[in-house]
Amino acid sequence: MISVPEVVIERVCAVRGSGEGLADLARRAVEGLGAPSGVRGVVAATFSSPDRFPSLAVRAAGWLGLPADTPAFDVQMACSAYPYALYLAGRLAADTGGKVVVVDGDVQLPLVDANDHATGSIFSDACTASLVGAGDGVSRFAFLSRASADLACPASGPISMDGMKVFTFVATEVSRFLREFGRESDVFVPHQANPYMVRQLARTLGLEDRLLVIPEEAKNPGSCSVPMALAANPRPGARALVAGFGAGYSAAAGIVSLSPGFEGKVL
Repeated sequence: MISVPEVVIERVCAVRGSGEGLADLARRAVEGLGAPSGVRGVVAATFSSPDRFPSLAVRAAGWLGLPADTPAFDVQMACSAYPYALYLAGRLAADTGGKVVVVDGDVQLPLVDANDHATGSIFSDACTASLVGAGDGVSRFAFLSRASADLACPASGPISMDGMKVFTFVATEVSRFLREFGRESDVFVPHQANPYMVRQLARTLGLEDRLLVIPEEAKNPGSCSVPMALAANPRPGARALVAGFGAGYSAAAGIVSLSPGFEGKVL
């Protein structure tokens, strides 16, 4: 468990895909934040960028009109990426005394084999942008990684998954991992792999009454399902347990704060 300066999420904009490329989705999400002031960095979480470079974060810094010396970089942790990005963004916000924009999104449909019954109909495209600052309190994060090919994706696709083994990983290792956080949060916001898995995990942890979910028609938009759930279910002032898990295998989680003026919207 790692304790860091308090990570405070002030605003989230989520955009569901309808055939656009990743950059187009990301730009819509970033522009949906309005024109935030005091931004001192950009962290982008994605595994599906079709371009080796420029990175998605560098592009987002350009859309925001940030100075050339602004730190901007990408993180590639697939399903676990949002807590990783929040951890890095929180440290950057604390170090610079400013705000950090976290862009999290993936265009997954081009990476799916439509004839694969395990993956063909469960993934979707989406992107989110979160405005993150540092508070006076403390946030706690934890991370887990174990190499496995049970959920994998070559550079050009397709995504492959052994559904039963992934479910077992979540039901055993991830649930034990998340128990370290106890019940110190007001809301529980896990990666929305599928409705059954998410509700089973919340039930195991005794957090059913705190669970935030996305609409079922959004399917599995990847790691941005976590900020999408925050945007769809605003809880200003809440302490949130955010958790990502899956590909790799990997998992990441953190206790973060939603600002008293938190705003969320889904476009």
